[in-house]
Amino acid sequence: MFEPIPAHLSLRDRIVQDLLRKIESEQLRPGDRLLSERALAQEYQVSRTALRDALRTLAGLGVVAIRHGKGVYVQGNQGLALGQALWAPFVVRPDTVSSLFAVRKVLETEASGWAAEKATVADKEHLLCIIEQARAARQPDGRIDLDKAAEADQAFHTALFVAAGNPIAARLMLNLLDLLAEVRKQSLSIEGRAWLSIREHEKIATRIQHGTAKAARTAMLDHLNGVEAAIIAELTPSQGSSPTAPQPI
Repeated sequence: MFEPIPAHLSLRDRIVQDLLRKIESEQLRPGDRLLSERALAQEYQVSRTALRDALRTLAGLGVVAIRHGKGVYVQGNQGLALGQALWAPFVVRPDTVSSLFAVRKVLETEASGWAAEKATVADKEHLLCIIEQARAARQPDGRIDLDKAAEADQAFHTALFVAAGNPIAARLMLNLLDLLAEVRKQSLSIEGRAWLSIREHEKIATRIQHGTAKAARTAMLDHLNGVEAAIIAELTPSQGSSPTAPQPI
């Protein structure tokens, strides 16, 4: 009934996703008692620590009830829809892109302002160094090495949160990295977008360097709005053309 789980997700997320599928398909029903902790860990081929983390996550959703000394029971499906939304594969399409960018605009716009106010000299130098590395992705013929551009893009947005000095915001952003990877790939493949993003990053970094928080926030918001619009335009078929197939992560 339980199978070793695939390696593209974290251990916790793999277990959560598998148990949600089993409850949805009614292989597990409300009132059913799960195998013991030791047996489940052996079935999934994971540590008991990873298993406990997954069970606590499901308990937080209300999908299972952990009864100490008695075991773990399927509680019902009241948290199933939320669980599926959180752990189902992310598909790149206009509505999911808009949802993701709505979160990014809150986190990254504010983080840019915080960075302008709090970044150390070393933080600012690091951001400018990343910009130089990104510029090196542009080849003599004008083409962009997309692998280098993607690496620099992730490095810039990650370093921004370090410079912002807010570890909670940084942790939230890090949790989005798996979703951002495919969206980044989609945006950088759009003609001209990779170089434009590099220039926009440079503008943000310069405003952080000067300590102008309001201007840094504006530059970041303009950047995110531009990237979002470009991706949605790419995903939305023009009249008479065939749609671009959604890309799952």
